[in-house]
Amino acid sequence: MKAIILSDFGGPSQLRLEDVPTPEAGAHDVLVQVEAAGVCHHDLLHRAGKLAGAPKGVILGHEVAGRVVETGAAVTTLRVGDRITGYQRRFCGQCRDCLRGRQDLCRAVSLPAVDTEGAYAQYIRLPAVSAIRIPDNVTFQQAALASCPIGTAMRALVSQAGLTAGETVLVNGASGGLGVHQIQIARALGAQVIAVTGDPAKASRLEELGASSVIVAPDGNYSPAVWNQTGKRGVDVAMENLGLTLPQTLRATGMGGRIVVLGNIAPAPVEVSPGLLIGRRLRVQGSGSATLDEVSQSLAMISAGLVRPQIDRVMPFTQAAQAHALLEARQVNGRIILSGW
Repeated sequence: MKAIILSDFGGPSQLRLEDVPTPEAGAHDVLVQVEAAGVCHHDLLHRAGKLAGAPKGVILGHEVAGRVVETGAAVTTLRVGDRITGYQRRFCGQCRDCLRGRQDLCRAVSLPAVDTEGAYAQYIRLPAVSAIRIPDNVTFQQAALASCPIGTAMRALVSQAGLTAGETVLVNGASGGLGVHQIQIARALGAQVIAVTGDPAKASRLEELGASSVIVAPDGNYSPAVWNQTGKRGVDVAMENLGLTLPQTLRATGMGGRIVVLGNIAPAPVEVSPGLLIGRRLRVQGSGSATLDEVSQSLAMISAGLVRPQIDRVMPFTQAAQAHALLEARQVNGRIILSGW
């Protein structure tokens, strides 16, 4: 089969088209013909060699949707021809966390492209338990985003932050893959959204997606504007999608606020004031991938029209390097989808 291989760590040019063996479905696996694969910032970090333990010589991509073309001998829940999206992590299915529906906490957890084959390829092998059927009115390109970023956004806003109607939520990095979907989910839940972007050209689109107000802060200094817009009360919930701006987000959050950290685009320590956490009774929570149930919820929200997957453009797999370069240069709104050869 054709696949895009990470030949070595470095720039986008390290992504090379190669012919590799088509994976074979084991007894509990399905073989999926890939119809769409999302390009995530995680892929960029892996390509650049910034993920500890992540190997080179692999196929990147963990956002995938396609059609089942082969089922393993022990698979009874799926059939050839089923349209599915893949859960973005591998899990054992037998530990305490898996049995209570927290597949994201499984100690046997692994990522496509890190420990297994990835989605920048014509075919991918998935454990049958990781394949989730796509509603008939949801396209492959939309479904590729159901686990990450939409499911990831669902987990952060609902399960971790406990966002409720009438609250105000701050979304930074708002024009990125996480941000554009967090805005829609928060509005669907009845919350008010303050979106932060560094690009004034992206402000009107964020308002169209449902942001109540947009703060343009190319220098990353947005907490004073948030404080003023909320009547010096601060936001109830904040989505920290960047990581390096956490000190600004903490200052923008009001008494009893909940901050969920999802991004780490420039891996490095940041300064946090313990006094601020104590004085405002803030809760800072890390968050990552969704559970299987949350991915199903994401597909239901897409199917119902409550969330519109934001696809910046669709590019052939052979242009994966160009897709990485565009994302690295922040020249995208939402996600780039790879589809077709």
